[in-house]
Amino acid sequence: MCPSTVRLLPQSGRVRCKPRPETVRGTKRTIRFDDGQELAQKYGKKAQNVSPPLDWEGAPEGTRSFALSLVDVHPVARDYVHWLVADISPQLSSLPEGAASKLTAWTELKPYVGPFPPSGTHDYEFTLYALSTDMLRLQPGVSLDAFKRAVAQSALAAATLVGKFTKLR
Repeated sequence: MCPSTVRLLPQSGRVRCKPRPETVRGTKRTIRFDDGQELAQKYGKKAQNVSPPLDWEGAPEGTRSFALSLVDVHPVARDYVHWLVADISPQLSSLPEGAASKLTAWTELKPYVGPFPPSGTHDYEFTLYALSTDMLRLQPGVSLDAFKRAVAQSALAAATLVGKFTKLR
């Protein structure tokens, strides 16, 4: 397993991972999920409903902001949006665990709602966009289609990390 680190590569959606140490109960461990691997249950809506930590590196020259989407791409979910964030400062290279509840250097367009598949396992796509604009100027509650159209106008690069989430009984 590899941690939730996205490496932006121009015109590429490839994902690179590196360890993200975190102290838990006096011991050092790594919170991880590799591309295509299971997300911890605590990130789910029915558990702690906290956003996972995300790191990135390799933003292309000219990046003036980042935007992030989290979408359930399972056919049953029909691209259900779990989180939309815009206007992330280009000085940032990560969002810490629980960032959704600590809005400071970005605009939350759709508040974080953790994964909650009705049954089985669903794929959740975290897509980070490097943008050539400072602000997307979108209103909270914007649709995924409108978000994608706005992002497409200034996207320099994008990377996607897929986390799986399984409903436990």
